[in-house]
Amino acid sequence: MNPSSGVSTTTGAPARPFAVLVVGTRNVCRSPAAERLLRARLGEHGDVVILSAGTEATADGDLPAPLVEHLGSVGADADAHEARELDPELVRSADVVLTATRQERAAVVRTVPSAIRRTFTLRELARVARALGPEVLPEGDVAGRLSALVDAAARHRTPTSPRAAGDDDLLDPYGRDEAAYATAFDQVLAAVEGIAETVRPELAAEHPAPGHDERPLPAVRAGRSVLRTVALAALVSLLLLVVAGTTGALVAVDRLDSRVQRFPDPFADLPTRPPAPAPPAAGSTTEPALTVLVLGASADDAGGDGASGDAAGPGGAAGTDVVLLAHVAADRRSAQVVALPPDLHVGVPGSEPAPLRSAAALGGPPGAVQAVEQLTGVRVDHVALTDAETFARVTETLGGVDLDVTDDVVVRGRVAVPTGRHRLTGGLALAWMQDTDDDAARAERGQLWLRAILDRLGHDDVRSDPTTWLALLDVLSGSVAVDEGLDRGAMLGLLTSLRTLRPGDVQVVTAPTTAGTAADGSPTVVPDPGPFAALMDALRSDTLDEHLAGAPG
Repeated sequence: MNPSSGVSTTTGAPARPFAVLVVGTRNVCRSPAAERLLRARLGEHGDVVILSAGTEATADGDLPAPLVEHLGSVGADADAHEARELDPELVRSADVVLTATRQERAAVVRTVPSAIRRTFTLRELARVARALGPEVLPEGDVAGRLSALVDAAARHRTPTSPRAAGDDDLLDPYGRDEAAYATAFDQVLAAVEGIAETVRPELAAEHPAPGHDERPLPAVRAGRSVLRTVALAALVSLLLLVVAGTTGALVAVDRLDSRVQRFPDPFADLPTRPPAPAPPAAGSTTEPALTVLVLGASADDAGGDGASGDAAGPGGAAGTDVVLLAHVAADRRSAQVVALPPDLHVGVPGSEPAPLRSAAALGGPPGAVQAVEQLTGVRVDHVALTDAETFARVTETLGGVDLDVTDDVVVRGRVAVPTGRHRLTGGLALAWMQDTDDDAARAERGQLWLRAILDRLGHDDVRSDPTTWLALLDVLSGSVAVDEGLDRGAMLGLLTSLRTLRPGDVQVVTAPTTAGTAADGSPTVVPDPGPFAALMDALRSDTLDEHLAGAPG
């Protein structure tokens, strides 16, 4: 690990070529241009493969004449092109996804939520690459260095954020004059050169880079753990609300609005929904209670293959390993997180009953909303997607958290954490949580870790340090995508109402379940009827705080 950059110095020959997917709208202008330029700069040895696709591609899409001319002028391939429609399998098989604009980036994340950390706009990755510089990447082949760049960029996209969010988008020249094509092509070429010359610095001498806004990166405290965790991922969004409420609504919104990714309305086409709660009485200062469905997606391991595992299903959130309902009370004095086991057997819209994770895999965020609302009778107000590494980064920003370790934590054959109470770094906390094969134990450790983070947030040295809260906000906001209904105005109203909510006001509970049997006789996990119904009744009536206070244990 390079200690000043946080970039892994470990490379190795990949089991297969490193796969790059470029996504545009119609897949006839910007995305094929980037595909061909990237292939010319990085794909000549066969260890990097580049494809392109479009969110609205048509089968007969041809390259426009101005684009053919510009590609030819730099010696890039300008042969016949067949537009390709974006589909989930293309995203799942890609090691990095580069999009023309933030709109296509949101479409990719909506299609496969687990791709959130390896999806960038083309200009976004180029900006981070230039800020990092070629010297921080490990020695090795093109595929290994490109992989290390993508890994580092997932952590560094926030510190290098542009002055205006639109600076990360490419101009769409489709249907416009030749000047627009020239501008768009120059933008694509500059971005490709920024990436290529970081991965292959020898190219810089051959082709001086176009001008760019270069900002140095601050030092990174710790690198990425090679361990995978999924049990904490979806709690990030509620922690984001707590942190954002503490930093101040206006400051938080300014930072959040340009960093948090958004995806299209998941509620628009749902056939039936639970009733909305009654609005507050006229003249009341009370806000309506708020419930957010949070889908936690697996993050890809460093050097992984970019796929999401055997749970992958057609349509999307193959890496959805945690499903939670984050509830903020109407009086904004308390919040609760209800964990729904992803293997909970539910009715899946358009399919046979299946584990809850299948609802997200088959139907994306809308399918997950429909399944959860039918299961719980609780109306969901917003949806958030996140990944698996954020809690380790939060822990590092806090300087570690205090956890009770009941058994030695062994990493690579050595005791990394002995039994006892310790202040653990993010990497060691990940190792502790993963150091068990029992899913229930891992989930319990995840909740203990969250509690430790919330406790640490309440310590005087953290609570009184505004720079720490701003750093936490940057970490969290770079790891969450929300539905487009949570726009700037809605976000400002929500965060203003949360100004008194503090870490100690958050409770975490797992929904009561029991063993069941599927129609084919296989064992399943199902709701424990009485306790589950009581919990959901309390959530619907906004009495969850009182319900949990009266619960045994």
